[in-house]
Amino acid sequence: MRLVRILTRPNLGGPMQQAIALWHAHRALGVQTLLVTGVVDGAETAVDGAAAGLPILAYEEACRLGPAAAGWVVLPHLRRGLAPWRDVRAGQALRHLLRRVRPDVVHTHTSKAGWLGRRAAMRCGVPWIVHTFHGHVLQDYFGWLGSAWMRALERRLAARTDVLVAVSDSCAEELAAAGVAGRGRFQVVPPAVPLPALLPRAVARSQLGIPPAQVRLACVGRLVPIKRVEHFVDLLAGQPTWHGDVFGDGPLRAELAARIAARAAGRVHLRGAVPAVAGLLPAYDALVVPSVREGCPLVAVEAFAAGVPVVGYDVPGVHDALAQGRGVLVPAAAGVPGLAAAVAATVAEPARVAACTAAARGAIDRFEPSAVARRLLALYDLRNRGGGRYDAAPSG
Repeated sequence: MRLVRILTRPNLGGPMQQAIALWHAHRALGVQTLLVTGVVDGAETAVDGAAAGLPILAYEEACRLGPAAAGWVVLPHLRRGLAPWRDVRAGQALRHLLRRVRPDVVHTHTSKAGWLGRRAAMRCGVPWIVHTFHGHVLQDYFGWLGSAWMRALERRLAARTDVLVAVSDSCAEELAAAGVAGRGRFQVVPPAVPLPALLPRAVARSQLGIPPAQVRLACVGRLVPIKRVEHFVDLLAGQPTWHGDVFGDGPLRAELAARIAARAAGRVHLRGAVPAVAGLLPAYDALVVPSVREGCPLVAVEAFAAGVPVVGYDVPGVHDALAQGRGVLVPAAAGVPGLAAAVAATVAEPARVAACTAAARGAIDRFEPSAVARRLLALYDLRNRGGGRYDAAPSG
């Protein structure tokens, strides 16, 4: 089977992390994958593909190799945001590449890659088209008009997509409520979460400069409004004996730095985007997830593996991850005081921590990359397709 996986940008976020894990997991199962991405914005940190073990191919080389192409190729015109001329160029490049590679499956991820990649796959007659929603931008990102336009676009694309995947039940339900497609059209497949070697707590604390007995909390995510990192800062501002670290970068960095200086100077640290953060999680007494919503928070799964309790608002995505005792859910209406009370009760009760981490570790297997890769292969099964569409596809 030849698989082309398309993402908008190779930043340190969850979709790229999953794509790399699935590239390796599918390779072990005999599936050849060509990963296609755009480029990151100037303020973001890009993944080092070579260090992640992916062969790096130039666009021309991938086109020349055609059906034998496997690795990672970057399209410079594929980027976030609306840019009509650049988007046209990206679409042309995708169509040219797909006609040379002739994949059995095109699987797109994230909004921009989903729009351009699925349209290119449809025009090229790709036999099987799959799209994963790792969350959505249909609300809380843009104004009413922009959100309505995107819902209409996703609805049109969904009607011509063979398989729609959501990373959590909440994500599927929100997409169905937004009118993208009926709930029955969505397959729920958890994200693939590769788990690194974990540092012992004392070693991780030493590397991070954390005193042995200090209560230290972590918050991990891109610094954008939907992650609501200001609630983490405010939580710590009200607890003068606690300290916290924020891992991630983004457009709100300067605003958060000013908030920290005014409310929690010296106790909250902006550590930036750290690729190895998962291995450092044992240093922390709790992970806090204050997001407005998530598709499925990968960092929560990493905390499960590290034996670190997770406290978050009871909102879509976070609920899916932390339900059934895997973490501590706080009603969103309780706000920062409720979040602080839940963290205080958690770090003060070893029995609660033990119960959460035991329940959480029992859920890790479903996120294991080989398990997710096999689940996706079942969705990619072409045996009943009756052949491909390439004979009818335009050439060029």
